[in-house]
Amino acid sequence: MKRTNLDQKGITLIALVVTIVILLILAGVGITSITGEKEIIKESRNAKELAEKAALEEQIEAAILIAKQKHRNPALDDVIDEIKNSKIITNHEQVNRETGAVTTDLGYVIEGKLDDYIGKDIASTTKPTTVVEAIKYGNILDEKDLTTITDKYENEIVVPEGFKIADDSAEDVTGGVVIEDVSNKETKGSQFVWIPVGEVKCEEGTKKIGLNRYIFDDNGVPTEQNNNEIESYYQELVSSNKGNTVAKSIEDFKTSASINSGYYLGRYEAGDRDAKEARKLNASVELPMVCQEGKYVYNNIKQPDAAKLSREMYLEDKKFVSDLINSYAWDTAIVFIQKFSGDSDYALQNPLQTTNALTGQATDGKNKDVRCNIFDMAGNCSEWTTESSSYTDHPTVYRGGETYPNDSYTSLRHWGIATGADRYSFF
Repeated sequence: MKRTNLDQKGITLIALVVTIVILLILAGVGITSITGEKEIIKESRNAKELAEKAALEEQIEAAILIAKQKHRNPALDDVIDEIKNSKIITNHEQVNRETGAVTTDLGYVIEGKLDDYIGKDIASTTKPTTVVEAIKYGNILDEKDLTTITDKYENEIVVPEGFKIADDSAEDVTGGVVIEDVSNKETKGSQFVWIPVGEVKCEEGTKKIGLNRYIFDDNGVPTEQNNNEIESYYQELVSSNKGNTVAKSIEDFKTSASINSGYYLGRYEAGDRDAKEARKLNASVELPMVCQEGKYVYNNIKQPDAAKLSREMYLEDKKFVSDLINSYAWDTAIVFIQKFSGDSDYALQNPLQTTNALTGQATDGKNKDVRCNIFDMAGNCSEWTTESSSYTDHPTVYRGGETYPNDSYTSLRHWGIATGADRYSFF
């Protein structure tokens, strides 16, 4: 009986050991199974994250394209605005301005997409002092004051508050230094070209640009008029009772241009900021006006309305003013172009435009009408000025190329009706 019991105990112990071993084996199988499921889950999660991150990268690329469509040369802030509009981020602080890394609302960090914009938005307390530095800086030169910088020939350019030097600006005034509005909501992206006045230093030495009204002979050679009445018809008056609008203050303009050694001219013809098609007769004149490439020309507008819109671009609460172009500004710009573009008879340029195209586009279907970074003086449309005609019934003066009549040319003066507005003429 004792031996039998011992045998039974032995069997029981063996059975227990076998059972334990089997349980351990089963446990191992279970652990392996669970571990495999976790790996699958992990891989699925990684795939999901990769897909989400790739989608965000595509959204950022799309936002950059939108910024490029809205702005000729978008700055970092323009791109960030579009990324924010795409609901990828909630605020600008989610973009690292030094590295360009974007920390999205989903927690992903996207890198390498904004590399082209980082160098143009230098986080530096040192403001640029030259045009070349300002182009690289790519940001507002001063938010509250005027900034004076120099080109490579040491010509001075005065940049108003809220503007930057455009990415595609020339590096010296002879090629056309371009500023771009980056801080004013209604006119953001508008561009203007610096027209130097006085002694202009250049590769050949020095050339003089006299601020004046001019007439141009058959070879395009300009002759200063020294405030005289031109051809007994055309004057730059300080007041008028004929229904046309004169310059806000022609004497202030002349004084400012002389003191600052220059003034700014719209790089393009005035454009309707929001128009989706060519403006028609009786189109609204309350729509915002901008000076940007690729906008429908702000035509079909009366001279007083054109003057009002020009003045409202930048009101007098700033250290600069805007106005409808006067005869001094128009003629001096032609002289500037003829001296530095190599086109010595641009004053006689016939209209290149055959249809009412967009601003800054190829006017003959092949080549753009551009000299010294100034577009469209020979078309699309003639442009209202503040100059006055001595004709009682036709007191206004408009300048530049237009599609009809085809014998028009850049420096030609036309007399017109202040209340007239048509497709091809006027602004």
